[in-house]
Amino acid sequence: MDFNDIKEKCILIGVSAGIFLPFRLLAGQYLTEHWLGNIGFATSVSLLMLFLIKKNKIGRFGEILKNQIRKTIWGKSSRLIIFLLLGFMTYFGSVIILVNQGNTVYQEDKEALFQDIFNKESANSQLELNGPGVNSGEFIGFSQIRYIEYVFSLSYAILNDLTSDWLVSIHLILFMEQVEMVGLFWLYRKMFRHTNLV
Repeated sequence: MDFNDIKEKCILIGVSAGIFLPFRLLAGQYLTEHWLGNIGFATSVSLLMLFLIKKNKIGRFGEILKNQIRKTIWGKSSRLIIFLLLGFMTYFGSVIILVNQGNTVYQEDKEALFQDIFNKESANSQLELNGPGVNSGEFIGFSQIRYIEYVFSLSYAILNDLTSDWLVSIHLILFMEQVEMVGLFWLYRKMFRHTNLV
């Protein structure tokens, strides 16, 4: 086991988490009202760091970063990283879509359920929800998927309301981060060719 490699990875994870997430949260909260404002943040910081690495302006940290980029994008873990990035992108994007569904398509059911949950006299409630509806002749598997989507849409939309839209904000930030990381992974593979491996 290479303890030096593990130490370098821990340094990079700590610095990345310390730089990217707080600044993205601040930018999303105070600087940019629209979600498009989140695009480009990780890319611009990463490109700035690459420029500084090329000019040897960040010393030992630059060498650690360059070394770890090469190991990561051409190593055995590269497929796992891409798989995880795409998986997280799918999850974060799905939550955003489900909250939107709960706030638009199933809005009446969400509001009725929300009122019923927080009503003190709801112990004997006779709440009736519309549900996702049933299409005649629909394959049974599709209707079950629509009911699952319905339940998750209501749940996430209510949770988003309870957190004053922070659920969607944080998922949007993390979704954009995954998109940018996939783009940066592709860029790094172009910049740091396999023949550069030492």
